[in-house]
Amino acid sequence: MKNVTFFWMALVALALVSCKPNQAVTKAAYEKAMAAAVNKPVITADTPTDGAITEIQPMVTQSTVARERSESVKVLDNGTIGKYSVVVGTFKQRTNANSMRDRFISDGYAALVVQNAQGLYRVVACSYDTKEEAVAARIEITKRYPSSYIKEPWLLIQQ
Repeated sequence: MKNVTFFWMALVALALVSCKPNQAVTKAAYEKAMAAAVNKPVITADTPTDGAITEIQPMVTQSTVARERSESVKVLDNGTIGKYSVVVGTFKQRTNANSMRDRFISDGYAALVVQNAQGLYRVVACSYDTKEEAVAARIEITKRYPSSYIKEPWLLIQQ
């Protein structure tokens, strides 16, 4: 009986020892991966042929024509808005609107939260008296923020 118990204990111990991760193999694989990441391909300066693309231009995904909406809104924060405002977000919950407003304030904008007649909270990033200034600010915001954060800023015309 002692021999059988000793045999099983030895078998379990052997199994545990053999399952121990091999640090040398792990370290070698890590070093190989790091060497591959550091060794980047060498780019030679070939002269371009006629008609070859020599400069990459960024794609313009959003048009310079702004979507506009005219409505009367109530300013919920301290401040005032001009006739033309750039709206970057619309929310049902005021806490979500406040969160986006705070991000724009930390980025240097005079952002405000306003509420329309339907009870939606709109985040106004900036506000101007002329349409040209508002359109320019909308284009700058579109370029500065990725489309995953702000889908498409639009112009609010205060009634």
